[in-house]
Order: sequence, then C-alpha cells, then structure tokens
Amino acid sequence: MERKKTSQMVEFKPVFEVVGIDENNDPEGYDDYDETDFIDDLKNYDLMLNTVNSSLDEYVRAYEKDPSDRTDIQTAYTLKMRILAGMAKQVGPLTQYGRYCLQQIKKCSREYESFAAPLTTRITDSNIESFSKVLTEDLKADVAAGKLSGLGAVRYNEGEVYGAGAIVYKVEYSPVLDGNVGRILWLYVHDDFRQMGIGDHLIAELLGSMFENGIDRITMNALTDDDESGNRLKAYLMSSWMFELETSIVPDVLISVGNIKNISRFKDLTKGVKSLADIGVNSNGVNNTLKRLGRPAYLSDELLEGDYIDQGLSFYLGTDNTMTALLLAHRLPSGRIRVEYLKAENDSDEEQKRLLSAFFKNVSVQCSEDTLLYIPIDSEEIAVFIEDICPVQMGQYLIEGLLTPVSGYDDDLDVKTIEDLLEIIDTELA
Repeated sequence: MERKKTSQMVEFKPVFEVVGIDENNDPEGYDDYDETDFIDDLKNYDLMLNTVNSSLDEYVRAYEKDPSDRTDIQTAYTLKMRILAGMAKQVGPLTQYGRYCLQQIKKCSREYESFAAPLTTRITDSNIESFSKVLTEDLKADVAAGKLSGLGAVRYNEGEVYGAGAIVYKVEYSPVLDGNVGRILWLYVHDDFRQMGIGDHLIAELLGSMFENGIDRITMNALTDDDESGNRLKAYLMSSWMFELETSIVPDVLISVGNIKNISRFKDLTKGVKSLADIGVNSNGVNNTLKRLGRPAYLSDELLEGDYIDQGLSFYLGTDNTMTALLLAHRLPSGRIRVEYLKAENDSDEEQKRLLSAFFKNVSVQCSEDTLLYIPIDSEEIAVFIEDICPVQMGQYLIEGLLTPVSGYDDDLDVKTIEDLLEIIDTELA
C-alpha cells in the first residue's frame, strides 16, 4: 500500500485490495450479494444442518462409551457451528435471524463443553501461555494486565489439547458513533488449524456476546501484523462477515526514535512541562485529572498502582494537584513504547504539543534509535505537528471495517421469514 502522510485523510479501498489479494482468483474470494446465490446457499446450509443434527446423537453416544477419543464428536460439533456461522453470514449477523444463529452457536459450544471440554475460553493471566503461538508478546502483556480482552479457541488433536486461535478485543465509548463500540483488534489462527472454521467460531462467539450486552456497533482491524497468511485470513473473514471499510483519519501512528528530527525547533514548548517521575503516577493530581478530563475504562487502578506506566516518560502541565494536560506512556515487552493517554483541557492541541515535545525529547535520549513509538492521533493539527518532528513515518495505517446490515432486503430477516422461505424451497423441491 502506498505510503501517505499521517495528516492526510485515508481513502479506504475494498479489504482484499488493501491486503494485496486478487479476490477473483483467490479460492477464498468473497462475492458480492446476489439473491439467487442467497437462496441457494441458504437451502444448502439448511440441508447440511439437518444432516449433521441427525447424526449428532450417534456421535454423542459413541463418545460417552469411549471418552478417551473425542475426535469425531469435536468434528461433528464444530461442523454444526460452521454451518450456523455460514447461515449467520449469509443473512447478515445484524439481522434477527443472524443473531438467532449466533445464539445457537453459543448454545452449541456450551452444550459440547458440558460433557466434553471447552471449545472457546476467556484468555486470562492463568491460561495465557497456552495461546503463546497465536498471540504476540505485546498482546499477551495487554491481555494479562486487563487492558484488552481475549477469547481463545481450544482444539483437541491426536490426543493433545492446543490453543488453536485467538481473538483480542475491547469495548469502549466512541464519540464518533456516540455509543459503546466493540473493537476487534487481533484475530489469528495457527497454521495447523486453518480451514477448520476456527476464525468464524471466534467471531461468532464474540459477536453473540456483544449483541447480548447491547453492543451493535462492531469494528475490526483489516491489518494488525505483517504476516501475509494472517492478513489473508482477516481479509476473508472481514468480507464474509460484512465488515465494510469507510474513510477515516488515521487514529494512531508508529514512529522510530531514529527518525525524530528537528526537536530543537520545539525546545521552547518543553518549558513548564513536568515529569511524573517526581510525584508518582498514583498521585492525587493524576487521579483528579483523569476524573476531570475523562479516564478510559482500561486504565484501571491496578495499572496505575503497578509499574505499567513508565513515569520517566510520562508528563503533565499545571500544578502537582491541578493538572491541565497529561501524557501517560507504557513500555511493552517488545521494547516498544506506547502513549496510553494524551489529553488536555478543552482538547487543547497546543498543550498536547508541549507534552509530545517533552516525550520526544526524552525518548530520543533514553531509548535506542530502533525503538518504536505508538502515538494516538485525534486531530489533523497534531498529525501535522508530529510529521514536522518525524518526517519519515513507519508502520501501517489502522484500517477498520464497521459491521453493516445485509443489503438486498428492505425488511429485517427474522426467524419466521427465513423459516417461511425454507418451507417454500422445500415445497418446490418436493
């Protein structure tokens, strides 16, 4: 993808084009909505669902006789969930029938867990090492610290249990959408478990839970890493689950310390900026400022009381008790540094610039040139300011797709509508 300046608006393209995949020649290519395909696929899904349901009892009885091998029963249940996921995608996960399918997937997963083992599990600090092959060290640290949430896929294979895939997400308030939004930040399935519907299962379980909690606005990153096969997986799943890309300003940038230039031009901006190393991140001033300016849900008391925030690279303006602007930074296990919080009274760009100037000045002294910095961007003025200091940017744009309703039908597709449609199809076949 051609590199653009951070301050420019990003013109979004179809997800396959973004990741450099020819959807027409790709075996997992996604076709646009077509009513004939819709009816044919719905009919096929229904036939497959009836078939697997008729044989499920047999597999359950066989497993109960010999629980030492759950290969067949796991295959049967995962196939049923793949079919239900296909139906949810076909009608649209935001439709009533799509939501019904997601509920059935969750019910199916819990049913299997009740007599065999979990197929998905919440990733916590106690089990996170089981998912080491499908999570980066930085993600593991964020999930373990409670900054992000994770859902893992557990699969049995040749007598062993594996952490086969993971999806990482967070729920946060979006001022743009004026409500809580579920953001899927990472999705990865181990190479040994591709083509088994694990990615669909993870998305389906997560969407079902979010819908149950009243969260209908879901976004998903198109790109989160440099792995081609991983990007291919995300591209396919984004398209098939009806995530559509829209034009938006880049919300954050990735900068190399070695590319920080012209810092002397901004030396006057650092006057009056104070380091949190002098008063501590858990001071009354910081706590009061977070209450007044707004505190993200992930920035819990536990994170502030520990060593999560690098106090030597965190800064504020104002007095020790009354701060007008605050920047909090965190060192990731990979060595990268991420600005976790950047806020000023009245959303003042000038005060944010002063904090960023002090941050850049200190990282350029304390950190090696190849250290990477994550900086949040919430205005074009800040983006331009950063480019004046760091004319060469690294990394890639954060590209998000928003889950959208199904096209082609004016009315919502509820359970009765689909049942009536399938009954008409059955009558025609007879």
